[in-house]
Amino acid sequence: MHKASDSPVDPRLPPIEPATLTPHGHCRIVLTGIAGSPGVAYGPVYLHAGADVWVDNRPVPSDAVESEIARFLTALAAVVEEKRELKRRAEREIGTAQGQIFESHIMLLEDADAIAQTVECVRTSRKNVAYCYFVTLQRVIDTIIGTGSYEYLRDRVVDIEDVRAAVLMKLRGAEPQGLDKLEEVSVVVAHSLTPSDTARMEASKVVGFVTDRGGPTSHASILARSMGIPAVVGCQGASVTISPGEKAVVNGFSGEVYVEPDEVLREQIKQWKQQLEQRARRLLEISRLPSQTRDGRRIRLELNIELDSEIQRTAELASDGVGLFRTEFLFLSSDEWPTEEEQYAVYRHLAEAFGGRPVTIRTMDIGGDKLCRKLHVTPEMNPFLGWRAIRISLAQPELFGVQLRAILRASAHGNVQMMFPMISSVEELDQALMILGKAKEALRRNGTPFNDSMPVGVMIETPAAVMIGDALAKKAAFFSIGTNDLIQYALAVDRDNQRVAKLFDMFHPAVLRLIHAAVKAGHLARIPVEVCGEMAHTPLGALLLVGLGVDALSMAPGSIPEIRRIIRAITFAQVKEVARAALDSVSGEEVRRNLERAAADFGLDIGVES
Repeated sequence: MHKASDSPVDPRLPPIEPATLTPHGHCRIVLTGIAGSPGVAYGPVYLHAGADVWVDNRPVPSDAVESEIARFLTALAAVVEEKRELKRRAEREIGTAQGQIFESHIMLLEDADAIAQTVECVRTSRKNVAYCYFVTLQRVIDTIIGTGSYEYLRDRVVDIEDVRAAVLMKLRGAEPQGLDKLEEVSVVVAHSLTPSDTARMEASKVVGFVTDRGGPTSHASILARSMGIPAVVGCQGASVTISPGEKAVVNGFSGEVYVEPDEVLREQIKQWKQQLEQRARRLLEISRLPSQTRDGRRIRLELNIELDSEIQRTAELASDGVGLFRTEFLFLSSDEWPTEEEQYAVYRHLAEAFGGRPVTIRTMDIGGDKLCRKLHVTPEMNPFLGWRAIRISLAQPELFGVQLRAILRASAHGNVQMMFPMISSVEELDQALMILGKAKEALRRNGTPFNDSMPVGVMIETPAAVMIGDALAKKAAFFSIGTNDLIQYALAVDRDNQRVAKLFDMFHPAVLRLIHAAVKAGHLARIPVEVCGEMAHTPLGALLLVGLGVDALSMAPGSIPEIRRIIRAITFAQVKEVARAALDSVSGEEVRRNLERAAADFGLDIGVES
């Protein structure tokens, strides 16, 4: 019999979305986009013109060709210096990983092929260099879009446009329109925000973002979340619909923007912000309490981290460790492979910062099209079903070995675990473990200390992995279910494709049965099972996952207080019954309705699911 836990803090809190908020009819227009960063902000609009610049097409006299080329090379050199300064500023004010974005910009600026093609264009077509450079980089952009992988490579296109705009403006003798000269606290509205835009930003003057382009993983969203700034992205037409100086409300929970709110709506927003502040204070109290259900079942709450710059800050939070440390930023931040020492420094920092709490490092999980320049391959038509994650690692055993040795060395400095992504066969796991064994032997020969019994787990991200879960569980120390990919592969839905995104349903009965089967396979083998996808940080999703028997939930740092509140308000016995009913349901909507009723029965006011 489980002992009921003490619950001195009432789990009922003001909802995230207030029932009294009625924007329609109380503002000039309501615009809808994608929630990029949670929160609510209000202020005058600063319309940022962005990277679009006018390029003329004019002939160059034959005796001026060489001077035109010299002007181009001078402009490139000047922009390279500007990017280096932006890199230093970003590293100082935002973090190392954000600063590394500008390394890729410098590589683009110094790309020998792009320079040669531009120079050749000037000499053969006798066109001005601005036009030739524009056309050269546009061909690169068109190639990316033509592969069908634009959604996956969106940030690469933004980087190219950023670099191109900087060079073209330098050729015109114009200064970039910076966000470092804002005269008042503002809501920034733009077609898109490039890394250069955000690096120049005076953060104290920006209360919210709204962009026409972008998604939850765009530069603007990542920056907004890291700085705690509400943001709405993918809000098509915002930059041409909203005028400079107009007042706007950014609802980072629902992905809505309310332009020119009247007094009624402003008062509602004011009261809502007060509720959110009260909620934050109450959640802070709850964060000091154990994450266990009312009948005593303990659920570990862990963090998803992806940047070196996040480690120190997140280590100070009340969590049970790191359930997912993404290593991709090390491989994407420049056009050079990270060395063993560079990786070891980051992994050791992680292990030491979290002390005795477990930290789980995932080996490289990147699509081949993101590494095409390093691997000398062409972008794929469907990167999600192609050469990615463990498939790349196994095909590059020397590079894989470098990462494995760095992780093993870090295991001597803390409670380090490791997991392999996208495993879909026992053969893949065996091959990965064999390469791991060779990495261990190399360290032994050199007398390098490491934890020989470091737990090694498997990510369950495909239906195939679920179906052979019993075999994988015999060789793995734990399972980590990546619900984002599992849903995508189970339902054949690209969640970044707006035409089918509504079909991406975490509560689809097929998805729930796959999760249930994975949990059952893990527990039969007596290994723990956790979830590290987005489902873990939604209130209804977390409630259901606890009922399905998951042992740990890993999520973004800001979600832990809310999920801790949910767990402390429920009983495991009751949510198991809710989960059983969900497994017998015929639609995601039926599951969602039943979960909402269950939450109400527990006295939980959870607001609108994000």
